[in-house]
Amino acid sequence: MRDVADDEIKTPVSTRIYSMEPDTYDQSRPRIGRRESEPHSCEITYLYDVLRNNFPQHHALWDLHHYFPYEGEEIDVQFDISFFLNYSINYSLSSYHGREHENRVPSLAINILSRSTWKTDLTENMEYARMVKIPVYVVFAPFDVASRPYQPPFARSYLLQPDGNYKLKELRGARSIADAAVPFPPADQLDLEGLIPFNLGLVKLEKTHEKNKTLYRLVLIDKDTSKVLLSKVELQERELKQEKQRAEQEKQRAEQEKQRAEQEKQRAEQEKQRAEKYLQLLKKNGIDAPD
Repeated sequence: MRDVADDEIKTPVSTRIYSMEPDTYDQSRPRIGRRESEPHSCEITYLYDVLRNNFPQHHALWDLHHYFPYEGEEIDVQFDISFFLNYSINYSLSSYHGREHENRVPSLAINILSRSTWKTDLTENMEYARMVKIPVYVVFAPFDVASRPYQPPFARSYLLQPDGNYKLKELRGARSIADAAVPFPPADQLDLEGLIPFNLGLVKLEKTHEKNKTLYRLVLIDKDTSKVLLSKVELQERELKQEKQRAEQEKQRAEQEKQRAEQEKQRAEQEKQRAEKYLQLLKKNGIDAPD
């Protein structure tokens, strides 16, 4: 993980020099959702599940248009994930309108880069997030969808500063999914500097995308333990695994107890046989058996 120098802040604006492909993404289209691939959809669902499972006192939204008032106009921006600290909405939404929620903005917004949206996510959507003062804006690439400067493993955070500008930090390394259970050292974390109650990390998945492209996952890291926060599905799988382990251990204990009981039975039988032989010996020698 590294901070991005001030002279690198303009990097997202110049992405077109790395690709001659036209930017066909139209932000104004009245479309709910931006999912373009299985990895894109899976990672949105995963992050939403992790946030809801670990932070029920806060509120997460996924895959919506967000409308914010700004200088007499209304800004329309799409976020794959938005996360509101200390706020709850007890009904579902078709889209998020800030005016209906006391002009509240998300504490965190995440966009997952895709082939048609990555330029907008790194430029226009980032600027909109800064304009409406979203404290943390994050982008990450689940696989190779953008130009060379943003090839995975890649995650970037934009942290709002007191002067209203964003401070950039990047994460360019990923852990194997097999090592995800081990605490992440600081160098493998995208530190959000206390603006959000967790840090971020990247994990390399075992499954690949079409044409054997490597897949990556943005994970939430507990700030106290440095361990990955689990989704509901992962937590259920872990509990099922633990229950299976406990059942296996109980089975082993029962088997050991059965073996001990069998050994005790054999010892008692041997003791009985020794006693009978002793009595027979006494009788043979005309000695009365002791009471």
